[in-house]
Amino acid sequence: MTDAADRCPQCGAFVELVHVHGHGQCPVCHTNVAPCCAGAGDEVRASGEGDAPFDPHLFERCFERLGGPRATVTTEALLHTLVEVLDVDLQAATIVLQAGEHVGAVTPAGPGCHRLVARS
Repeated sequence: MTDAADRCPQCGAFVELVHVHGHGQCPVCHTNVAPCCAGAGDEVRASGEGDAPFDPHLFERCFERLGGPRATVTTEALLHTLVEVLDVDLQAATIVLQAGEHVGAVTPAGPGCHRLVARS
């Protein structure tokens, strides 16, 4: 996918790729659709795995930076930490935070605040 009128194979949107850290990424779903290593890892991609790496400890690492796992942090501080840790823009960090809420990794703790959900 190199032309402006290409369709993302993951979400189907017509997009112009955004180049992030040397690879082409869909600006809609953020899937890596043009690898930086000239096809290295195609065997994983062909199986449907590896398109979006998942870090199960992402929010734990963020909360460690912000005061520890029991801290209540402002949503703004958490978003900015996600921006730094993931090297993404604020919009992408917001999507990640919403996904974290959806899967139960973090929870709102009053207006404009979040807490890490304790793992059992």
